[in-house]
Amino acid sequence: MRRFLSQPLLITATTYMGIWYPVTLYSQTKSIFLLGLATTLYNLSNAIGSYFWGDLLDKTERRFEYGILLPVSLAISALLLGGKLEESLLGYTITGFASALNSPLYSLLLLENYSFEEIPKMNSRLSQLTLLGNAVGSISAIAVSSFLFPLLVCVASIPLTVMSLRGAHGKINIDKPSRLRSIRELTGALTSFTAFNFGAEIFFTTFVPFNYLMGNPGSYIYVSYFVLYLLDEGIYYVAGKWSPGREAFLMHLSIMGRAMLVLGISLILKLGIRSSEATIPLFVTFGSFYPLFGTSFFSFMFRNLKRNRGSIIGVFNAVEDVANIGGSATVSFLGSDLNLDYLVAFYSFALSAVTLYSFITRRLSSPSSN
Repeated sequence: MRRFLSQPLLITATTYMGIWYPVTLYSQTKSIFLLGLATTLYNLSNAIGSYFWGDLLDKTERRFEYGILLPVSLAISALLLGGKLEESLLGYTITGFASALNSPLYSLLLLENYSFEEIPKMNSRLSQLTLLGNAVGSISAIAVSSFLFPLLVCVASIPLTVMSLRGAHGKINIDKPSRLRSIRELTGALTSFTAFNFGAEIFFTTFVPFNYLMGNPGSYIYVSYFVLYLLDEGIYYVAGKWSPGREAFLMHLSIMGRAMLVLGISLILKLGIRSSEATIPLFVTFGSFYPLFGTSFFSFMFRNLKRNRGSIIGVFNAVEDVANIGGSATVSFLGSDLNLDYLVAFYSFALSAVTLYSFITRRLSSPSSN
């Protein structure tokens, strides 16, 4: 548990920048194009960083040094967010690249410091610490609107990181032939994961203009994230207990639940309904499906994976970010037609469900699964 002490502060800063900058940019420019451009740049750099950091961590035993690099890089990106438009876009891009180090680094710390039996429990604890940071970061955006907040949080996390990661060492996990084989075997899962995150990114990107369209102030967006993160604390705990043996059911429940929600929003827009009270419940319901999906998905995919863990985690993170790039770029390309955005998201979730079913069927019927 000591290894994860700095996680809440790191996630607080990352969450704040991830939510505050797009909302501030849109409120100042009212440009869906710039909003889509910013999120595309963020996701592109995050995708590159996800594979880069995962591959690099598998090739080295160093954990402490990269742990220090994370808050320092985030502090630099926060400083740039306070500049002019070009500087702030660069800062947001660097935020995406730097924050991509968090997932493979702390996932490897989890896998390398705990036994197989302890991992589900400690993964739940890590998720709860992460959600604590998410909640604080989102609610802080209501009270504070300045790049100085994430900058100070990042600086404060550096000594805590030094204390928590002192003496941390990993092991070299790289094995290129087995890595390529593992990636090929996971092609179906990667396809489903891509479609799932493509649809999700469309929803989260369009939620900003959707919120304003429903007649709500920008503070509703921050409150929505805050409520979601609080709720997710409990859902992650429940998901850890429910998922063993029920992974396939929970994954499909989550996918189809999100599909029905975006289809419902499309219908709301088509009928011209304007309900300010509906935005927060819709957002929270949509987001709360992820703990069920994520816990079940990664438990099922990584169950028998012994080597190249950092690289494979990096591949999944990179695929997620590529899907996010596609989702945010789609919103930017389609412009103000939110109804069409949500229809595209619906078909993306449908594709995710079909490809996941095909992958699970093949895996369960293969000789190695018996």
